[in-house]
Amino acid sequence: MIEKIQKNKILYLKLYEILKLEIIKKMINSKYYSIRQVVIKYDTNINTALKVFKMLENDGYIYLKKGVGYFIKEKSNFYVEKEILPIMESFHFRDNDIEKINFSNGSPSSEYFPFEIYKKLIERALKNYGASLLGYQDIQGLYSLRKTLADNLEKKGLFVKKEDIMITAGTQQSLSIILNTFRDSSPKTIAISNPTYPNALNLFKNMLKIKTFDLKKDGWDLIKFEEELRKERIHFVYIMTNFQNPTGISWSLEKKKKLLILGHKYNFYIIEDDCFSEFYYTKKVEPIKALDQLGKEKVIYIKTYSKILAPGIGIAAIIMPPTIMKKAILVKYTLDHGPSGLNQKVLEYFICDKYFDKHLKKLNKIFKAKYHKIFELLSTIQHISIVNKPKGGFFIWLQLDEGIDEEIFYKKCKKNGVSLLPGNIFYSDRRNSGKLRLSFIHPTLEKIEEAVKIIDNILKNY
Repeated sequence: MIEKIQKNKILYLKLYEILKLEIIKKMINSKYYSIRQVVIKYDTNINTALKVFKMLENDGYIYLKKGVGYFIKEKSNFYVEKEILPIMESFHFRDNDIEKINFSNGSPSSEYFPFEIYKKLIERALKNYGASLLGYQDIQGLYSLRKTLADNLEKKGLFVKKEDIMITAGTQQSLSIILNTFRDSSPKTIAISNPTYPNALNLFKNMLKIKTFDLKKDGWDLIKFEEELRKERIHFVYIMTNFQNPTGISWSLEKKKKLLILGHKYNFYIIEDDCFSEFYYTKKVEPIKALDQLGKEKVIYIKTYSKILAPGIGIAAIIMPPTIMKKAILVKYTLDHGPSGLNQKVLEYFICDKYFDKHLKKLNKIFKAKYHKIFELLSTIQHISIVNKPKGGFFIWLQLDEGIDEEIFYKKCKKNGVSLLPGNIFYSDRRNSGKLRLSFIHPTLEKIEEAVKIIDNILKNY
């Protein structure tokens, strides 16, 4: 029964993404499916279909005419730039599509999810706490989980109290809570890397004025950044300091320290998105939060646990300065209660019982083998080069030779069964830079080899 519940949760999220994409790509006319049609077409149950329809309705994609059925809302209500479609297409209703080699998805394959451990810990949690875990929880997150995370984060050099931690449903909810916490009548400005994580970029576009700074091999040019700070008030900096998405670049320790000094000097907060620092293949790295001063905090730290366990668990944590936590709790209450108490308790057990470290060690071993394999193969291909060789993370940032259009190349790869992402979705101005992002963690070693041969053949015959 528990296994079925968890499977249905993952399926309804995937079904929501595929139906939303159909609407955006105008694959359906104004009259929308009936619930029964979706149940049959996607081989799902009526409860899942009802939940997905409710989500589509709440998010403004469809509306209900009583006695007639569902209809699609006008395009103007939910226009999406065509450049965003490739990243939306990287989420599939069927996880293991044998006809496609997935270099686009930034999450591990489901074969790496610790399913048996997860199932055992769910049973244990329900046995110990019963139905109480299925109700609403403390809006800040389970007290016991926050205490566990505070202890666990000390390994990364982060000394925080449980009161400074908020549990959320993922990175995007975390960013939304942060931005809404500071929202008022005065416009705010955020500084971001160019290129950067597109989901964050799209969220910022709706709420903030954006200033972009080119990402060098060790971080921003902080001399130029300070020149901008002297000219214009910047309220936030959003960065991934380690193994950035999409470039894989890590900031140097010197630049991390300098950015923190600038944060104090010019009074801005640094929003640090730490998705990948555990996945290092050479030397261990530390977040900028480890350098933050207690009592004078300038770093708002986001840590997702979905990359390590499974995307469907949907748990992240925000560490905030105590001065803004109270308002952030109120904001979270108005947005969403966050992840289920059951999943929070499972994560707590996963860490306390040492499964977390063992599973992470296993993943790092697997991903390291893929990391070496992909670099070995890519080094033999002409007309494409590696912009930066990261020392960890999930991504490789590639540059096509001049004269090769990234959009055409992306479509040729897609047509030949290799899914990757064109570089334009990572830039605020959607520039055609001739770059591509390749994620190497999802395919097997054999599929990686097969995909690189396909890419090589496309380039030779371009």
